[in-house]
Amino acid sequence: MEILYWDFYHFLKEKALILFLLVSFTLNAQEGFKLPQGQTSDKIKFELANNLIIIPVELNGVKLSFILDTGVGSTILFSIDKRESLELKNASKIYLRGLGNEAPAEAIKSTNNLLKIGETYSDDHTVYMIFDESMNFSPLMGFPIHGIIGYDFFKKFILNINYTKEYIKIYDPESYTYKKCRKCYQTDLDLSNGRKRPLIKAKYKTSTGYLDVNLLLDSGSSSALWLFENSEINLKAPSDSFDDFLGTGFNGEIYGKKTKVKGLAIGDFEIKEITASFPDSLYIQGISLKSRQGSIGGSVLKRFNMIIDYPNKKITYKKNSFFDKPFHYNMSGLTIQHSGVRVLKDYNIRRSPSRPSLDFVTKDNGKISINVFKADASSFVYSLQPEYKITEVRPDSPAAIAGLLKGDKVLEVNGRASHLYKLSDMNDLFYSEEGKKITIKVERLGVVIKFTFYLKKVI
Repeated sequence: MEILYWDFYHFLKEKALILFLLVSFTLNAQEGFKLPQGQTSDKIKFELANNLIIIPVELNGVKLSFILDTGVGSTILFSIDKRESLELKNASKIYLRGLGNEAPAEAIKSTNNLLKIGETYSDDHTVYMIFDESMNFSPLMGFPIHGIIGYDFFKKFILNINYTKEYIKIYDPESYTYKKCRKCYQTDLDLSNGRKRPLIKAKYKTSTGYLDVNLLLDSGSSSALWLFENSEINLKAPSDSFDDFLGTGFNGEIYGKKTKVKGLAIGDFEIKEITASFPDSLYIQGISLKSRQGSIGGSVLKRFNMIIDYPNKKITYKKNSFFDKPFHYNMSGLTIQHSGVRVLKDYNIRRSPSRPSLDFVTKDNGKISINVFKADASSFVYSLQPEYKITEVRPDSPAAIAGLLKGDKVLEVNGRASHLYKLSDMNDLFYSEEGKKITIKVERLGVVIKFTFYLKKVI
């Protein structure tokens, strides 16, 4: 049995997913992804959900959905439904270790798998299957996400990512020619010292000026900006920050501060009034604060169409139609996740001359006649619908003051049944505008309770 240890942080937060992998072992050399012989490019569509790039992949013949994540070094598999038949080749047991004192968690390492993304393929691919539920993105997204892929794919190609039209053009680096672009900014991608997760240089705007920062380029985070407080370079959370739950890590819940910062400059592009999170120092132990001061996520990255070029260690930015859109944050204080399915019962009204079961209203000479027929047991239909649950309530938030609690099952939001919402659409209500009225009906210990509150700005 092969025993390998990973040290990592996994931050899941409201509409924000951050995965830090600190890999403490070296993978065997792989040939990696390639295009079919004679083909120099390909194009794939993706879905932009919660600021994340969701791409279709095929692993050993099974179609899956992965997050394309510059913030991970290895291909990670999780959230495989028991009904899905997936063969993992050359599987061996490994152990994962968090940054705390928890016992190592069991996982699977599998080699020589066939992984396809569009026309590209890798027939010797290594994947790591993780069973820990905190690594499951699906409840937070509201639809199945089976894994994450990063460096293994990026290292072989030049990728032109168009966030607005939701496609990626994939190029063989040996046949690619850069075009002149006066409205673009091109700079180095730091992949030095065998680094698999690239750093970029930016300037963080404070009340007194600009501070040079190295940030992890993290397309697998749906947030805007994470910064690590560092007294040596005077990097600290602004005074108007508020304490908040930031997510769930491998060893428990993660807390820190949230705020809006004045701006972030990437080359000639300056983005203003950005939402930012400052995790408490307890949760960033093990990260070198000298080489890296934070992460830049999808809420910022989607404002650019980018050419990411790992082979030549370059990145090119061109601002798009998302660039000037304001940054929002959750003003309700609620974190809601998909928590499974629930059985709903409804009437199945059958029209039959011999035994009518439809209640109806007729008019005759101005008189209203109502005919009511009793429905039998066969008049009901049962269906499985998504269930949503409140997983966190920020103290002193509008939702907390109204009386909502962690664990409440959400039945209705603003008069609409919860199962009729996509999770992203439901959460968007909490990001809309200050003063918006939110009415939410929940089930608590078998009792249905209705609450009303109004969204309120904190920063």
